[in-house]
Amino acid sequence: MNATIQDICQATGFSTATVSRVLNDSPLVTPTTKKKVRAALDRMDYRPHHAARALKLNRTGMIAVVFPDFDNGFFTEVLRGVDETASEFKLHLMTAFTHGARDEQKLINRMIRERLADALILMNLTFPDPFLRKLLRWNLPIVLIDRPLKGSSMSSVSIDNRAGTVAMTRHLLDQGHRRLVFVAGPAGTFDADERLAAFRDTLQAAGVPLPADAVWQGDFTEESSSRLMANFLLRNTPLPDAIFAANDAMAVGILRVLRQAGRQVPGDVAVVGFDGSDVARHLDLTTVRAPMRAMGREAAQQALHLIHGTAPPQNVVLPSQLVVRQTCSGSQSAKESPPPGEQS
Repeated sequence: MNATIQDICQATGFSTATVSRVLNDSPLVTPTTKKKVRAALDRMDYRPHHAARALKLNRTGMIAVVFPDFDNGFFTEVLRGVDETASEFKLHLMTAFTHGARDEQKLINRMIRERLADALILMNLTFPDPFLRKLLRWNLPIVLIDRPLKGSSMSSVSIDNRAGTVAMTRHLLDQGHRRLVFVAGPAGTFDADERLAAFRDTLQAAGVPLPADAVWQGDFTEESSSRLMANFLLRNTPLPDAIFAANDAMAVGILRVLRQAGRQVPGDVAVVGFDGSDVARHLDLTTVRAPMRAMGREAAQQALHLIHGTAPPQNVVLPSQLVVRQTCSGSQSAKESPPPGEQS
């Protein structure tokens, strides 16, 4: 006959509440107590009835992660960070792609109403703020990634988009570049808007003009920037001094079209990106490194605190780091080590 929780309590001297917290990986239990209880669980071959326990606790043992449906190394790395922390606490991940704003709202409403997960982590989706505020009434833990909601009690994790963009723009100016092009991400998304605004502000503060046609509207995909770069080359106008793509994927598209056209980078034009993805390292791309995996870990930790009620909602902003490589001329250099909290 399998051991019961009462058997574990009798063997360890701990209460039913304490043993239950250990079984649910609650942060309220000390590491020493967890070690003693888990040793007894192993020794006595305790096998929990997961379905019954989930029903009793009104929990699924699941965290749902929802993100846009496009290929992006940024989201992949963030998801790895979420999975690392979820696995540590023996929680499962449910991942879902969305297909536009209407699908986002439909999917999230279903997840909440059917209580498919104990917490939701939402990555930089495009729904309006009023929709997010309505979600609070359902009393389900929600953590936003790259999409803080001002004046709200909803938890969020983001990166310092402004500081990273300012550092990169100043670096380009320090190298003598004055005719700059910015390839923006999709308007209305938090990180895209933040990066474009910081770029404009930095040039204005430096007294450097930014013509209207120097901002190209991309959508964070390599295809969008490839198309924009190819169309520019067809006009047979002089190249700018430098092109600052709002993420690495778009910088890759720019590099590919330029090299196919026989243009030299950085000899003819400097190209820089933002995110610090693996492809940026392989292509020697100057970029702003974001602590992507650390963002995922932090979001999962916040979700756990909200599930167990061990900490209030928080708005966490993680640092970004300028990394200068071969696609941008200049003598400045940056350490290749990751920013605080990030692993290579």
